[in-house]
Amino acid sequence: MNVATILFTYNRSKHTRQVLDALSRNTVLPDKLYIFQDGPKRTTNQKEWKAVSDVINAVSWCDTEIVISNYNKGLANSIKSGVSQVLQLYDAVIVLEDDCVPHPQFMEYMVKALEKYESKKEVYHIGASSEPVEVNENGTCAYFLGRANSCGWGTWKDRWEQFNNDYTLLVKIKSDSQLNEWFQLWAEDTESAILGNIEGTTDSWAAFWVLTIIMNKGYCMSPYESFITNIGYDNSGRHSGAAQPELKIRSDENRTEIILPDKIEFVDNYKKSFANYYPWTNPIIKNAYYRDVALDLLEISQKNISMADYLKKYGIQKIAIWGRGRITTYLIEALKTEIEILAITETHPAGDKYEEIPLISWRKLQEDIPLIIVIPGFDAERIKSTLEEIHLEDRAISIGELTDVILRSEEKEGSR
Repeated sequence: MNVATILFTYNRSKHTRQVLDALSRNTVLPDKLYIFQDGPKRTTNQKEWKAVSDVINAVSWCDTEIVISNYNKGLANSIKSGVSQVLQLYDAVIVLEDDCVPHPQFMEYMVKALEKYESKKEVYHIGASSEPVEVNENGTCAYFLGRANSCGWGTWKDRWEQFNNDYTLLVKIKSDSQLNEWFQLWAEDTESAILGNIEGTTDSWAAFWVLTIIMNKGYCMSPYESFITNIGYDNSGRHSGAAQPELKIRSDENRTEIILPDKIEFVDNYKKSFANYYPWTNPIIKNAYYRDVALDLLEISQKNISMADYLKKYGIQKIAIWGRGRITTYLIEALKTEIEILAITETHPAGDKYEEIPLISWRKLQEDIPLIIVIPGFDAERIKSTLEEIHLEDRAISIGELTDVILRSEEKEGSR
């Protein structure tokens, strides 16, 4: 099997240099490295764009072919056309972008996986980046899931030929009960990317690749420890932003043997592991929920009802709050002098504190905590299901439920 490696770049010279330097130190070097540089826009920093061109033209440690576009294609079109072009000549590809710094064994892992599963047509995608979830160990370095990760990846010519960027894919998948179940677990968040494509706020190819794989009931691979360090979460690129997920990164010193699973099956308890990571709620539903909560809070304030007094009436002196945002800030202000807020918790907390209150993972919630107020109440059932793992599901109440109960209780008191 002949495998080509592709690097997509644009106008981040420091990032591109880091990726290339790390790739040059891999235990296995690319047989052929294709480097695609997207063309500049009118607003592009020409000096920086030229700097990238200088960096990629200086590569001398492997056989390269450099393709510089004479116009700006954008991320999605660059990747779709570049991968398709190279796969006309090769059986498989390994793909990097200019913010994906590879571990010294990245190429070794990718080549080994592509060779091992070449004949396993149900495997569509080899991912090199780990997922920020707790997944049961299977005795190897990687596992199968139903989701493609585009931070360092690979696939085969015959699988890529099935790539479909038809917007009706979403409708077809949602219309099939089994496919929709997979979609809800592995890909609900792609709906936001697809809507963003329509609105012009995103430029995603990966969302359609994910849907293509789901449509074909395909398997994807992910390592337990990431072979990629993403350096793009610095607001330097349009598509990464600054919210970096917490990943288990394989250390450069760890160069142990790469063992891959023989059985193509999802890991045990995969539904629980991924239940809260990919699911997405339409902003219309979120906004309607938060509007109703805001109106309830306004009514509580106008009637001079003390939320703290209501909680203390039922012996609640301490709470935790699930989620951040303006409603959380309002609750902190309303309760802080009389109710102890032990922690703000989330599925994947980013940081150590929020409003000077400890920000922790839900797994670290105290067993004796009497109440957890869930701010994203539109997702309360899923959150309660998650809390079953630490036996706290019966302590959780959505902010919508709480405000509703307080107002109904006040009405009963007033009618006496």
